[in-house]
Amino acid sequence: MYESTPGATLDDAVELAEYLRDTRSRPEQAQEFIPTPGSLSTCMYHTGLNPITGEAVPSPRTREDRAMQRALLRFSDEANREAVIRALKKAGRDDLIGRGPSCLVRREEASAGGRRGAQGGKKAPRARGGGRR
Repeated sequence: MYESTPGATLDDAVELAEYLRDTRSRPEQAQEFIPTPGSLSTCMYHTGLNPITGEAVPSPRTREDRAMQRALLRFSDEANREAVIRALKKAGRDDLIGRGPSCLVRREEASAGGRRGAQGGKKAPRARGGGRR
């Protein structure tokens, strides 16, 4: 699956993430667009124009924009959670952050001193031996 191709906007990446959620698809890899000589997509990437129609073509250029699109394709990967949240907020799609069935990612966790303490929700292990008999 390719990401960050010319013409792909953050809104497109969010829409694709919703499609992946709805179809329960979980891509294992995402291939970032790399401009290659002689292709129309490379022409669009460098000029920002469709060479056939002359229309403007948006292209994600910054490392941050590319990272957000890549993270959205793999929104279920815990390592991408913060980037997915940034992307959804930037796209104005806070409705996809939370615990509901349509959400792509859960909200930020409370700080380490939150409800469950520094163990991150895990209970402390019970001591063996020396207990009641």
